[in-house]
Amino acid sequence: MIALDGILGQVDPEKLDRQTFVRVMQLRDFRQFSPELTERFTLRAEQEFGRHSPNPPVFELPDWEKRIHIRKQTQRSDQPSFMERNMGLMARVRYFQWMYEHDAADRVRKAELMNDVVADMRHWQEVYLDYVRFLGLPEPTLAELAQDFQRMIEDFKVDASPEEVELIDSFAGELNLAFAASEVLNRLPNLPRFW
Repeated sequence: MIALDGILGQVDPEKLDRQTFVRVMQLRDFRQFSPELTERFTLRAEQEFGRHSPNPPVFELPDWEKRIHIRKQTQRSDQPSFMERNMGLMARVRYFQWMYEHDAADRVRKAELMNDVVADMRHWQEVYLDYVRFLGLPEPTLAELAQDFQRMIEDFKVDASPEEVELIDSFAGELNLAFAASEVLNRLPNLPRFW
């Protein structure tokens, strides 16, 4: 009961151990949290599992739980799990932070920020692919990943103001260009650079 209180009671994302933090993401609905608390969870998730974390995510689940994850991934429903919904909310928080910083930045900072955003997105994409491999499922194609990204962008527009929708689309366009340029550079490492 005490352990459940640490998950279902008042939560302080900075003080949760890694395992409890994951369980909170699985069992709580972040839509019930204040925007400030969701931002704190987003920052903690980035520190715990993000690109600069010293301990990247490791997928280890008992067989019964692994089977649940496989079923969820292969029988997509209109009812996402709390974990999926919470990850979407945290992605929205981070996207809006990047978007507003990019909008206010000068040309040099815009380029630096975009490099960081692309690196972060590549990291999270690899985390997702590791999860898919752990489940033993086929890896999604680039086209499927692009569709998932577009669906996520459309979700970000829900309850957004017209000005925010315009910024969301504009930043997504810039991000797609940066991602494509990064892909070219990764495939052609000896290509001369003029910038």
